[in-house]
Amino acid sequence: MGADGITKAPTVAIETVLVVRPIKVVGLLCGVLAVLLLMLSVAATAWLQANGSREGLWEKCTYNQTIPDWLECDLGLPRGHEWITACQALCLISLIVCILAIVVTSVALRTSNFKIKYKLYWAGLTLFFLAVMFELISLVIFPIKFLDEIQNRDEAQWRFGWAYVIGWAAAVCEFAAGLFLLLDRGAEEILYRERVLHEENKNGIEASEDV
Repeated sequence: MGADGITKAPTVAIETVLVVRPIKVVGLLCGVLAVLLLMLSVAATAWLQANGSREGLWEKCTYNQTIPDWLECDLGLPRGHEWITACQALCLISLIVCILAIVVTSVALRTSNFKIKYKLYWAGLTLFFLAVMFELISLVIFPIKFLDEIQNRDEAQWRFGWAYVIGWAAAVCEFAAGLFLLLDRGAEEILYRERVLHEENKNGIEASEDV
């Protein structure tokens, strides 16, 4: 009510509410999990395991004969083949691309610009699928080339280790992240809400009502 005793008409304000859909958050979390698994797989020395040694992408480790469970690692892998360098590069590219996908998707979740949001979602899911492709190529090349040269190794019995399995788990998480974004890419995430404001200056009271 104003100074002349006349009640003021309520005013209407439009609020923009950003709603983040859970399926996109799940996709982002899958991407984060994929990065963690990729880092563990790339850094580990258990892509291949034998009775007396094990190998990763970067080094070969042998068990000490006098001290149980003691590993002696050498960064210089004796294989000298281009395929192991290709596997190293592909895994690192997959890791970098997956990190970029997480950054792009995070920006898409926070922005309220529809045009930019959908473009970023498409970019994010594309990057996730590219990361899967690079990782899968590495995971396929590694056993094929290894089996081609197994007869030239000193150890007779070799098996794939847990780090190689972790690499496959990372690829699955990357694919799941891209798939979740693809399935939910066009969902509405921005709501417009009317907010009616009631003012009464005489008593200093201000109230609001959502519509």
